[in-house]
Amino acid sequence: MQRREFIRFVGIGAATVGAVPLLASGGGGRDNFVISDVKEISKKMVDEIFKSNAFYKKTKNRAFFESFTASQHPRVTLVGCSDSRFQLAAIDETPENDIFVVRNIGNQFASNPGSVEYGVHHLHTPLLIIMGHSRCGAIKAAMSDYSKESTAIKKELDSLTLSVKKAKDGYNENEKWLNGVISNVHQQVCSAKAEFEHEVKNGKLTIVGMVYDLANDFKEGYGNIKIVNVNGETDMMKIKEMPIFRSVIS
Repeated sequence: MQRREFIRFVGIGAATVGAVPLLASGGGGRDNFVISDVKEISKKMVDEIFKSNAFYKKTKNRAFFESFTASQHPRVTLVGCSDSRFQLAAIDETPENDIFVVRNIGNQFASNPGSVEYGVHHLHTPLLIIMGHSRCGAIKAAMSDYSKESTAIKKELDSLTLSVKKAKDGYNENEKWLNGVISNVHQQVCSAKAEFEHEVKNGKLTIVGMVYDLANDFKEGYGNIKIVNVNGETDMMKIKEMPIFRSVIS
């Protein structure tokens, strides 16, 4: 997609009709952004979508699409966060027919159990990845007072509180935040393992907990992926000895 102006929508403090400016009010340390024309922003986004789609179609031939028109055969079911800063391009250059994606705030197994089950039981993916990410807004919210959020959002954040409570403390807020992200990945792997215990025991499924580090919080590089859990195992020395990970964990 073409480079576009980066705009963050924060809590709307006031709104008017038409092209009159909308003021996004800050709070709790948030920056203030003035949204000059929501309709114009939407129009530009739609234009970019169709331009990007046109470019995409030019890069793919008929055979590419016909290879999966009749059915899908992904190798991975991925439960990821809805955060726009994580996209499949970070882990797969050609995700079509390769990754069955389930996304929600906080990369939670319990939010979409049926979708995950479909990937494991019906599409028979041998790999289930729980992908958290650094600076996750859902985790930050669960660590804070979210009582003023809507009922729907509170319901999803409530299910993250157990993960947050289990998180280790940190030297500073960012480290504590990262520990919350990791703890949540552990919790989601635990939930998934309980659901697919038979498949894991029979060696038909491997559940891997990962963290996509968009902020270099692990100090191992921006955009790096870090494995933190495999089938409930969190000891990196033991994980490193597992055959499928020997070539990717130093």
